[in-house]
Amino acid sequence: MSITLARRGPPRGLVLISLLALPALALAVLAIVQVKEPAILFYATLPRIVAALVSGCLLGLAGGVFQRTFDNPLAEPSLLGISGGAALCLAASLVFAPVLWSHGYQIVALAGALIALATAFAVAWGPHLSSQTLVLAGVMINLFCNAAYAGLVLFNHDFLSNLLTWQAGSLQQSGWGPSLRLAVLAALALGPLLLLERPLRLLSLGDGAAASLGLSVRTVKLILLLIASLLAASVTAEFGQIGLVGLAAPALARAIWREAQAGLVRCGLTGALLLLLTDQVIRLLSSGLGDLPVGAAAGLLAGPLLVFLARRAPLNASKPFTLAFAARGHGTVQQLMILAMLLLAAFAIAAVVGRGPEGWSLAGRDDLALVWRWRLPPLLAASGAGLCLAVAGFILQRLLRNPLASPDLLGISHGAGLALAVAFVILPTLGVATKLAITSLGAIAALLVVTLLGLRARFEPTRMLLLGVGLASMANAMLVIALAGGGQRGAALLGWFSGMTAGVDFATSVAACLVGCAGLLACLLLHRQMDLITLGDAASTGFGLRVAVVRGAGIALAAILTAAGTMVVGPLSFIGLMVPHAAAILGFRKAAAASLASGLIGALLMTLAEWLSRNLVWPWALSPSLLAALVAGPWFLWQLRRQQRQ
Repeated sequence: MSITLARRGPPRGLVLISLLALPALALAVLAIVQVKEPAILFYATLPRIVAALVSGCLLGLAGGVFQRTFDNPLAEPSLLGISGGAALCLAASLVFAPVLWSHGYQIVALAGALIALATAFAVAWGPHLSSQTLVLAGVMINLFCNAAYAGLVLFNHDFLSNLLTWQAGSLQQSGWGPSLRLAVLAALALGPLLLLERPLRLLSLGDGAAASLGLSVRTVKLILLLIASLLAASVTAEFGQIGLVGLAAPALARAIWREAQAGLVRCGLTGALLLLLTDQVIRLLSSGLGDLPVGAAAGLLAGPLLVFLARRAPLNASKPFTLAFAARGHGTVQQLMILAMLLLAAFAIAAVVGRGPEGWSLAGRDDLALVWRWRLPPLLAASGAGLCLAVAGFILQRLLRNPLASPDLLGISHGAGLALAVAFVILPTLGVATKLAITSLGAIAALLVVTLLGLRARFEPTRMLLLGVGLASMANAMLVIALAGGGQRGAALLGWFSGMTAGVDFATSVAACLVGCAGLLACLLLHRQMDLITLGDAASTGFGLRVAVVRGAGIALAAILTAAGTMVVGPLSFIGLMVPHAAAILGFRKAAAASLASGLIGALLMTLAEWLSRNLVWPWALSPSLLAALVAGPWFLWQLRRQQRQ
């Protein structure tokens, strides 16, 4: 009798990780072989290879910690305001206190990142350090810092143009200093992270379940997030913003090893190989295309990767929707009427009250032509865009059951911006009408891609989130390249990206308002389906709801609203992301009332921002989009902190 033992091949994970490692290492060896000068090899090529491996590993580790701690596939290392804080601190110090750069810009960037991180923890500090509150605080801080940074760059473009290159990320260096500093940091952080991997698994059960098993939830979260944030902040300080690796590496690790939550070591290894491969591909292409920033190139590489992974992402259909806030009371019809009256009053005041050469004045009958031509179109554009983006954000957060879902997530706004950037390169002297037509075509093209790929993904929430981030990252990477290397054309693009409404014609602004009203009406018609779908796919299907059809229709509606809003105020993310949470603060829970409240708040906020931006520093005009984030951001953080105290 003979026993035949079946041959078992290597594990699938090892095979797939080898397919990533082999080309990355082969290109690195080729780079070493091609260098003829020993000094260039020792002081430039080898440090760059080590920097890619170490930085990718740190970002992969940080991304793994963030996604598992927050149980959110969109969580990534810059989530708590790290990148925005670093960029703002660099820009502000260069404009107001350049002496701070005497010891190196890395210290300035790291200080800004840590200040933003400390602010997020201070806002969210509570008995269990609520993950959702911490995420929202970090996102709001990042938006606030990015708005302030964009404002500084807009008014000091020639002085701060080099920061756009830093923002795009670069691993080029002339020594071992940055690589060795990050290598030491990796060695010091790896041990504590591995010791905390078991508590990290318990956190995935939820704060309540983890606490019932004896875990000190707040302490473990604090230690994990501090370590992960320090790793990401250090990489950002040394090499700029290349954080998308921290988003893509854990997703790729999960797909390679077929795990719902990939281990931290596997996330770190995947991140190291992914960034090394990206950087080496850039090196090969640089001879023909010039020096490409690694952060933007990482977006170009990680974007298609996330789109591919969206088809294979594990289903998460049973996860219900939870409100961002424990609403105080219930939203009422009276509150909706007050919001509507405030919107009408703000619009009327903004139309007739303004500053001129002789100071503040009230428009009379003789000034109607001035109001009609110069004040009314920007006001209609701002309020219409606020309505469109707020309703789009509400729809996406409800249907995708994710508090971080926002209109720019679908890539519609980035698609519009990319089309405009390409047009600036080909036809640098464009009229307003031509710009709007080009952005419309870009938005429509992005909408078609989202719809077609969404059909293949069956509009499942986790898959749609990965799909949206992948498409947005590809378009955004191209936009960053255009801004970093566009010179005066890049400066012209900054005006549109910052949300300037000057120059919008009457027809376009009215069209934005009409699309917003039609979208809100369609959302009201779907309010019962939205309320059902928040219970989870299984429960809503049990009630006879065709989940895929409703979600597909809602996403298409959100995409149209996003395109309309983006065409007039640029790729504004604050309104669509935060206004639905502001409606929750007022107590609006049901879809019908919450969508109405979101639309009214978005329109009111943008109307006030447009009026302030026109008059605050007259005769110069500010961006109402940036001003809305700068003014409403601190209020939103204050509301978050109030909730933690209750």
